[in-house]
Order: sequence, then C-alpha cells, then structure tokens
Amino acid sequence: MKVLYQIKSEATGPVLIRHRKIAKALRWWLRENGFPFEYNYFFGYAH
Repeated sequence: MKVLYQIKSEATGPVLIRHRKIAKALRWWLRENGFPFEYNYFFGYAH
C-alpha cells in the first residue's frame, strides 16, 4: 500500500500522484498562479 495524493483543479483536472514532493510542487504552482484546487490523500494500491 502506498500513499496517493489527489489534486483537483480547473487547470489540471483530477490528478493522482504517488510522490509527496511532486504533489507538493504542483500545489505550490497552483497556489502561485491563482488556481483554486482541492487536495486529498489516502492509502491505496498503485501499479
């Protein structure tokens, strides 16, 4: 089981990311460019 980060925004649509640093960078980019987003994380299986 891995942690999956889900980010939803108008700019990207729904995105599932396995790596915390990439999810953090995407959230930073969305915030810096003024895009509203929803952020969630959960445990799941990623292939």
